[in-house]
Amino acid sequence: MTSGGQRTLGSARPSVLRAGPQVALTVKERDRVTGELRALGYDLPPSQANFLWLPLGHDSAPFADHCHANGVIVRAFPGEGVRVTVGLPEENAAFLTPAATWQRQQG
Repeated sequence: MTSGGQRTLGSARPSVLRAGPQVALTVKERDRVTGELRALGYDLPPSQANFLWLPLGHDSAPFADHCHANGVIVRAFPGEGVRVTVGLPEENAAFLTPAATWQRQQG
């Protein structure tokens, strides 16, 4: 701490280090899910966050309904796209299943 009671970068570092493995897993999963979605034919922009954006336009709400019917919640922005939170590997796998079936149905 500084004399004014503010944290310095050095004093915050242990919490950043503790968050490291979770951040690393999120980045790894984000890259994996992005690659799998692109392999399925989805066109999505790069992400540096803990979520992915699928610019599905008018298909956003129906895609979200399809995911929900398959036990996966995504956030639709009707007419624009769908926001998908990157989670644990098994959660992401659960999302990729309806994403694949949706793409095949649109085929």
